[in-house]
Amino acid sequence: MYHRMERHDVDQDELDDATDTMLAEDEAMANEERDRRADGRVFGLGLLLGAALGAGVALLLAPASGEDTRRQLRRGARRLYARGSEAVSDLQDDADRLARRLARRGMQRGREMARDVARDVRDRVRG
Repeated sequence: MYHRMERHDVDQDELDDATDTMLAEDEAMANEERDRRADGRVFGLGLLLGAALGAGVALLLAPASGEDTRRQLRRGARRLYARGSEAVSDLQDDADRLARRLARRGMQRGREMARDVARDVRDRVRG
């Protein structure tokens, strides 16, 4: 009985190492995807902000009355706010999808690992 327990302890260490490796791989994949999406979002937001600032400067330098300029600035600010809100909402949706996908992958790997452990235990009891 003790001999089997020792072998099981060694296998548990191997199982822990395999689990750590799989979790590290999943985390690396998630980080790469998150970084890629974040880079695209940052670029898009920077482009949007640059366009808004350029439009604001153009309005301030254009020969228009103060009231017209303020009205145009308000419209531009509302558009910018709406686009920014859309970008944040899209980012939240992407993060939710990624979290669900990683959770499914983790559950699947957990089931696979549990089956492997059960199979090993069954084989050792029979063998």
